[in-house]
Formats: sequence, structure tokens, C-alpha cells
Amino acid sequence: MAFDNRIFRMLTKWFSFIEENNEYKNAQKQIQREQKMAPGSPSQDLMMYWGYKFETLSLLDEPWDVVSREAIEAREEQIVNNASQYCSVVRTGIGGTKLVIGGEVDAGELFPCDPSYKGACIHKFSTVWDCKPDRKEDPINWVELKTTAEIRSDRDMLKYERKLLKFWAQSFLLGVPKIVVGFRTEHGILQRLEELETHEIPGFVKRQGKGTWDGNICISFTAQLLDWLRSIIKTEARRDRKRRDPV
Repeated sequence: MAFDNRIFRMLTKWFSFIEENNEYKNAQKQIQREQKMAPGSPSQDLMMYWGYKFETLSLLDEPWDVVSREAIEAREEQIVNNASQYCSVVRTGIGGTKLVIGGEVDAGELFPCDPSYKGACIHKFSTVWDCKPDRKEDPINWVELKTTAEIRSDRDMLKYERKLLKFWAQSFLLGVPKIVVGFRTEHGILQRLEELETHEIPGFVKRQGKGTWDGNICISFTAQLLDWLRSIIKTEARRDRKRRDPV
């Protein structure tokens, strides 16, 4: 793929593209919104807002040492923006299938760039600064932010463990090494933070949780599913050329 200021050209060879089923996803969100909540319970929309507010309070647009105290303290009054996103595209593989995956990432961990560093420093979306490695295969210190209700019972622990499956799968596939979880009250008040290493989550569930899922089984199932898809998709090789003038 080539791009310059005047024209866009893309040359593709045969591949299988799997797109998220947004129609189904939006339908499920609508069902959740219409569900009757227990008296006094927050709505789904309100809980989504809490999650975005947590991101707003947790992230900075510039390195910590150059941000004014006024800007830091003003985050509490900052308007939440759920439209701003930064996507990471990674090349990976599961089983015998090679994949190119794109997904949103929340932040990069704060490691100020050394003046002697010769790589490129990147300003990330709504977050912090980090140093982009010279080698494309080297990982970037992405961080995923999540919120969840406080764990007060075995039932709460079971719900949290199921959430951990989603947290782990999302971050594992994109190569996000760390997840920061904010535990909140039923009224949306943040109580504590917990840092999770993505690769350690399956082991935690196995040793200390209820054992509701197994990371190895998840990977094995996904590998077999992708193999099956490749076996039934018989599209012949083709080459497409696309050209677009700049807007």
C-alpha cells in the first residue's frame, strides 16, 4: 500500500477478511438498554459513561512533566469524549492461520523518551508519550483501562472472572501487556486500582478463581475455528487495484 499527498493507491492479493458484526452488536446494546434494571441500579448507559469518565481521569495528552497542575486538576470537569480512538494494527497468528488484526487501544504507559534515543517519539491519542521502537516487531507499552463493580460476594467474583475472559482476549490478541482495572461502588465511585499483566490472567483464574474458563482451550478453539473457515472459504486468488484522489 502506498500513500502520498496527491493520491492513494492500494494493491491487494487474495485474503479473507472477517468484519465485526456491528448489526448484531448494536442490537445487543439496544436490548441491554431496554432491560429493566432493579430499583436503584444504574442503567447500562450510565455505567458506560463511568467507564469513559475513568479513561478521561486516567489519561494525559502530554508527558506528565510538561502538563500544568491546572490541566491535571481540570480533568474532573473535562467533558467525556467517546468518539476519540486510537487503533493498533498487529500481525500475528493462531495455529496455522496468519492474522492482521486492528483494534482500539486506550493508552501507552508513561516512559519518557530519552534525549539520546534515536527512535520516533509518538504522541498518543488521548494519553501519554511513549517511545516507538525502531524495530516493528518490538512491542509497544500499550495499556488497557477497564472498570468493574467491587467484589463483595462469590457471585460478584464469578461475574468478574467472566469479565476477565473478555479483558484477556481483547488485550492478548492485540499484544497489550497491561490492564488497569478500576473497582467502583454501585454508585460509580472509584475505590481502588489494580494492575493486571495480561499473560498472567489465565493462571490467576486457574489458581484462585472459580475455573470458569481456560486460556489454552480458548486458543485451541480459535485455532480450530480459523482452520475450519480456511477450509470452507474457497475463493480463488485475485488481485484488486484501488485508486482514490484526495478529498
